[in-house]
Amino acid sequence: MDASQQPGLMIGQIFLERATFSHRDDALTLPVNTAFQPNLVVVFEGGLAPGEKTAFVRIRAHTKSEDRPLYSFDVTMMALLSVTEGQENVPLKDYVRGAAPAMLYPFVREAVAGLTWRGRFGPVWLAPFNITTVLSAPAEETRIPQPSPKIQRPSKVGRKRPKARSTARG
Repeated sequence: MDASQQPGLMIGQIFLERATFSHRDDALTLPVNTAFQPNLVVVFEGGLAPGEKTAFVRIRAHTKSEDRPLYSFDVTMMALLSVTEGQENVPLKDYVRGAAPAMLYPFVREAVAGLTWRGRFGPVWLAPFNITTVLSAPAEETRIPQPSPKIQRPSKVGRKRPKARSTARG
């Protein structure tokens, strides 16, 4: 790896894979200023396609139902990554195991805050974490099954906007 060069990787997509949200059954009987400090489970997952030219990173953050939290939520964000041909510098496998979860976590934080900010007890802001400590623990690695997803960067060039059509006839 050449530390003076860019990693040679591309983010193909970042998207919300799953989101659920609900209040506890007795939420309306509690004062609106009831403090909520969720006990969360955060799961990191990553995998490489055969040939190691494309990969995914997934982060899931959810509350534990057995704790009867004020809010129950389950949010999963996913990023699809690929190697930029001819500019390879950081092995994709190393990026998936290192920097990719730190890159994706703010999107998870924003999704959780977006789901909860309209809730009765206000938004939940996920706390920062020490990525080095989290990633030093043994992790599961998942292989992307064949055929692997094709990752393309959306292009605005040559894209036509659909024309608005009216269904009313006069």
